[in-house]
Amino acid sequence: MTAFINELITGKYFSTVGDTTSANHLNRNRRIVQFFLFGVAIDLLLIMAEMAAGISPLEDIFRNPMLYGYVFMVTVAAFSFFGAMIGSREDHLEKLALRDPLTGLFNSRYLWTRMDEQWATGKREKSDSSLILFDLDFFKRVNDRYGHPVGDELLKHVGKILQHAARRSDVAARIGGEEFVFFLPNTSSTAAAAIAERIRDTISRTTLITDKNHQVTITISAGVASIDDYNANIPRTLYAKADKALYLAKQQGRNRVVISKESKKEISKKITTMV
Repeated sequence: MTAFINELITGKYFSTVGDTTSANHLNRNRRIVQFFLFGVAIDLLLIMAEMAAGISPLEDIFRNPMLYGYVFMVTVAAFSFFGAMIGSREDHLEKLALRDPLTGLFNSRYLWTRMDEQWATGKREKSDSSLILFDLDFFKRVNDRYGHPVGDELLKHVGKILQHAARRSDVAARIGGEEFVFFLPNTSSTAAAAIAERIRDTISRTTLITDKNHQVTITISAGVASIDDYNANIPRTLYAKADKALYLAKQQGRNRVVISKESKKEISKKITTMV
């Protein structure tokens, strides 16, 4: 509590308030502000109650400024502290509901929600959106040879790479097993394929050192699809197109990016276009 009051006084605790990009503390910051205002309101109500009782609060304040200042700070700090506790709990519950517990990426529930929202926005703005479907190559072999803990570490590492690659508007999600999705609003298939290729290249150069000093490497395949007609498609159709492109990437030797037929431009040697 003392540390919290010090942070509150110095402003350190409020340094992220209003930063809506910090999703991990959004509810906490909002509750801190709300309960801070509650604390101020309580102090004002006490002063108004004194005035209603015929007591001049200003005389008391000038007579005992330290006492009133202490009461004000304690009241505000206490309310803000409880607001932080409540908001942190809300953030935790929201994270459990919307994020994959292993990688910290969003889950399929949040992915479909964002895709539905973008579908409505895309109809109005006539903007392109793309989806990348990733799948780790021969991941079962890693689990069978090194054990599931090593497999989990690989999944976490891939999750970090996707989080690092994601822009503010993008959605990086794990939808089960070794399958990941990257949803990119306002992004053409050409740009999405370039992003997928960078991610593929980064992961292919990843080496994980196990507790027994084994060096584990992994590659990833990706299918890219884009929205070309919001009136004719639904988010599930976009996913199906990316899934089909991913299937071709697997067929063509894995460790590559394949673009669905909406885009026929080759991005690099590793990027193959559907005919």
